[in-house]
Amino acid sequence: MGISYINRINISIGLLSTSMIAFQLSLMQYLSIVQWHHFAYMIIGIALLGFGAAGTFLAIFKKRLVANLPFSLPLLISISGISMPLSVWLSGQPIFRFDTYLLFVEQSELWKLLLFELLFFVPFFSCALAIGIVFIKFTDKIGQLYFSNLAGSGLGGILIIGLFWLFNPALIPVITGLLAILASFVLLVGHRNPWLIKLNIITLAGCLILAFTDPLNLNISQYKGLSRSLDLPETSVKRSENSPFGWVQYVSSNVIRYAPGLSLSYTGDVPVVDLIFNNADLAGAVLSTPKDSEILDFTTSGAALAIKIPEKVLVLGAGTGVITHYFSQHDNLQIDHVEPNPIVNKFSSDASKFLGNVTVYSMDARYFLSNSQETYDIISLPDIGEFGGSAGLNAIQENYLLTIDSFSSMYDSLDKDGILTVTVWIDYPYRNPLKLTATFIETLAEKGIDNPGNHLAAIRSWNTITYLLKREEFNPAEIAKLEGFSNRLSFDPLLLPGLADLERNNNNFLEDENLFRMTDSLITGTRTKVYTNYDFNLKPATDDRPYFSQFLKWKNFRHLQDLFGDQSASFFELGYLILVITFIQSLFLAVFLIILPLIFLRRKVNNKLWVLLYFSGIGIGFMFVEIVMIQRFILFLGNPVYSVAAVICFMLVASGIGSWYSSRLKTRLYSIQRITFLIFLIIAVYAFGLPAILNTGMRFSLGIKILYVLILIGIPSFFMGMPFPLGLKYLSENNAKAVPWAWGINGCLSVISASLATIFAIEAGFSIITFLGAAAYLVTMASCFIPAKT
Repeated sequence: MGISYINRINISIGLLSTSMIAFQLSLMQYLSIVQWHHFAYMIIGIALLGFGAAGTFLAIFKKRLVANLPFSLPLLISISGISMPLSVWLSGQPIFRFDTYLLFVEQSELWKLLLFELLFFVPFFSCALAIGIVFIKFTDKIGQLYFSNLAGSGLGGILIIGLFWLFNPALIPVITGLLAILASFVLLVGHRNPWLIKLNIITLAGCLILAFTDPLNLNISQYKGLSRSLDLPETSVKRSENSPFGWVQYVSSNVIRYAPGLSLSYTGDVPVVDLIFNNADLAGAVLSTPKDSEILDFTTSGAALAIKIPEKVLVLGAGTGVITHYFSQHDNLQIDHVEPNPIVNKFSSDASKFLGNVTVYSMDARYFLSNSQETYDIISLPDIGEFGGSAGLNAIQENYLLTIDSFSSMYDSLDKDGILTVTVWIDYPYRNPLKLTATFIETLAEKGIDNPGNHLAAIRSWNTITYLLKREEFNPAEIAKLEGFSNRLSFDPLLLPGLADLERNNNNFLEDENLFRMTDSLITGTRTKVYTNYDFNLKPATDDRPYFSQFLKWKNFRHLQDLFGDQSASFFELGYLILVITFIQSLFLAVFLIILPLIFLRRKVNNKLWVLLYFSGIGIGFMFVEIVMIQRFILFLGNPVYSVAAVICFMLVASGIGSWYSSRLKTRLYSIQRITFLIFLIIAVYAFGLPAILNTGMRFSLGIKILYVLILIGIPSFFMGMPFPLGLKYLSENNAKAVPWAWGINGCLSVISASLATIFAIEAGFSIITFLGAAAYLVTMASCFIPAKT
């Protein structure tokens, strides 16, 4: 006995959802490589509006599509499958190719951006249309179908982890496309329409052809570090390997030299180095021999060793191991090298073996700190910023290593006489050095230290500053050594106990001395005034708002434009500005896809306000909670990739189970009210209680942690899976013409809330986002009090 048609639809929807989520995540990696991570975020946000557009399309053409479901459903799934790899391939062709860096300086790039977005709109639109048709046709089985949709999406989050390990980034969309075409074949079992079968065979062949159409030729932006490096003579890629941590490439060169912040008085040879890139961004230099690291003795990075020969060193965010090599030159030294990317660790260790007693840990730095009982003489952090500035590209990139909470953990991991050291590139206007100083001061204040200036030192070269935070006060002998180090290498002290102003600007002259004045203001106790009056945001990052590189104050944006010019001002926070553009585009399209259809359907849809509020609340609430869950579990699991996979998988599967269970419930507004109110209560507790709950389990074993995650995510997610199918079922029974519009509302608001949640995270923090997510479900509950009209 064969599988029934409805069961084949369930299987097909599950496979399609699996392929679409896997494609979405692979697309984010692909776009992060050819552009930047914030651009990937933008394109995904716009492309997902295909779900909203599908709702509008269904509202207009529902009868025709549903009446021809045996034909239209496999056709749409096939289109979705072939358009996944085809959109990626076309995006690299000259007519569609565009560059983020040119967006604010060349108007023609705006049209290319629109074409670029439309490419990735197609697979999401056709996928959403296929799922929407099924939901409308079989509303009596919506609980089972929504379970297939969510469970398949959760499995897609797991599948992509394996695909990242096994395949090149450009090949993964081919695989997800093949999986979608397989979903179409499932529907065609026993089908007598030869045209559809031939179409599926053609799309299958098309995917396979694209797999062999130069898939390794990723058209990377000319402004990315990898592109600029490969423009140099005698430079080429020697190794490449993909993983959930990114696409890592080893670049060999005979002309690239490495000496950040090198003393202008240095007269020796500068070593030639190879480079490692992750997603086409520089991960670090690879030394030809460990002895080459001795060049750091002539940079500000050597300040810590100028006053202290340690016995135990911790290198956090160790990257390619340059700092580890530097410390390992000293005998009888124990070094813990902590770098989360295992491919970077493998490539760098294969090229240059560490000397001495080095233990390599492939894990997140914060995870290591929370589980280590060791104390260290020196803790070293990765360099902050980059030469020439980053144009604000990291403004929306979370960095949990540079928060007050992180510095507090590092302070506790120092020996009594231990030192924390970090080097920062000097930017202009001054932002990174000042924000780092503020973070040090706030951390010391939390530790009850009244004279933070006695615990801080900083040495400045022509382009870098190395900061030293000491657990105990610097003694006169150490101060003298740092002064001698600065004089010998023609550096300038920026911070030293007892430092005179005249000593700060002798060897590397700064015309703008605001750096000195602002640093002093932060240290002497008037930092709140500095935070308020300075043009840029200098408030230290926290685990609740871990955006160290976000400096933009919207109230000062016009002033900065007047001061630096329209074109240059935008580059202060390019990442944040693109996020805002994403939100504005999403909002505009949502109005176009929701409000206008509402007017168009004003005589067909009853109780419009309830539909709008109910499904908007679900869309916003679910996405807000999902985004915060991913962030909260990054530190708990010690890996952002595993956090994304765990949250997407557990949350969607648990929601799917809740959806399945909801099919047994009667579709009464009173029942929906109770469920949504329960969701509100759970999320409200999570808003301010989840960090404390997670802290209690930080030292659990991995197995216990997974169980912990399953419970913490599963409880709210189970109930969060119920309101959407219950609402659709209620509509189908009382106001069937509104079902397509409700589907569109939910899709559009889910997309808008993705960018909106990040804006709220930057401006207010994750706790506020969680509470807003709870409030969204409260709106859903309240909407049920609106009198129903049939």
